[in-house]
Amino acid sequence: MRRLASLLWKQRKCPFCGWYGFRFEPFGNRMTHREDAQCSICGSLERHRTVLLLLRGKIPPNQKVLHVAPEPLLIPWLVSCSCEYLNIDLYNPAMRRMDLMNIELPNESNTLVWCSHVLEHVADDRRALSEMFRVLAPGGMLILQVPIRGGETFEDAAVTSESERLEKFLQEDHVRLYGLDLQKRIEESGFACEVLSSAGLPVAEQILYSLRTPLYREVFVCRKPR
Repeated sequence: MRRLASLLWKQRKCPFCGWYGFRFEPFGNRMTHREDAQCSICGSLERHRTVLLLLRGKIPPNQKVLHVAPEPLLIPWLVSCSCEYLNIDLYNPAMRRMDLMNIELPNESNTLVWCSHVLEHVADDRRALSEMFRVLAPGGMLILQVPIRGGETFEDAAVTSESERLEKFLQEDHVRLYGLDLQKRIEESGFACEVLSSAGLPVAEQILYSLRTPLYREVFVCRKPR
């Protein structure tokens, strides 16, 4: 009986594709490696499952969506919430090539901006936040995710080599490692910001969907005042 309970406790489920099994696949580099992270069927990671579970059913329909650095897994969900959908990226395949620090869209042209694990790559994140604020209509929403470790953001312009960035920022192409003080940086850009976390879900759900890695728990729900 105890053995059966142990096996049930270790089962995992993907809320995107419905896969169900003993555990997720390993994922990450030598700084972020975890054994129980990626769905073998659809490729979902902790951050994807977290945002789906926290926000599913909470995004109103008919949004004018700007999806930054689009993750294929999230496109169907965001399209289903949209009346207009555009994705952008500076380097990778997307509908339009665009720099987050210089978004080539009119003021107040979107009602939802989705930006997941992008800001830690951007040289001037305050300018990027300002640009996302600009293109949002009053009452519009920015959904923002980044890796979070601790309370304070660490950045150092002298850290430029890939090896140093891997050690200090956890990935070769990251330019900072955010802390929870990102909320203040967001609010300084004009947004009202609420921080959601998978840590607020029931423990059984955190285990079932493998959401307990601290780096990938937070979702910043940012609103432009009306």
